[in-house]
Amino acid sequence: TVQALSARAVANLGWDRVRLKDPVFVGDTLYTTSRILDKRLPKSRPGQGIVTVETTGHKSTGETVIVFERSFMVRCRETA
Repeated sequence: TVQALSARAVANLGWDRVRLKDPVFVGDTLYTTSRILDKRLPKSRPGQGIVTVETTGHKSTGETVIVFERSFMVRCRETA
């Protein structure tokens, strides 16, 4: 998730709908998955786009520990 999404971000625009579902303890192994919910081109920022994703964090035992939505800005690919 970090390399695929956050490493390409120009700016973090905000978090929304943060839900802490299960406690996490020292020694827990965590995994995340992200799903793209929306993408759009803002009129005020040519060459950049806004992406909204939902990220879910799981323990190695399967319990969901966190779910949140996040919006961030990315550079757009140049078109030919």
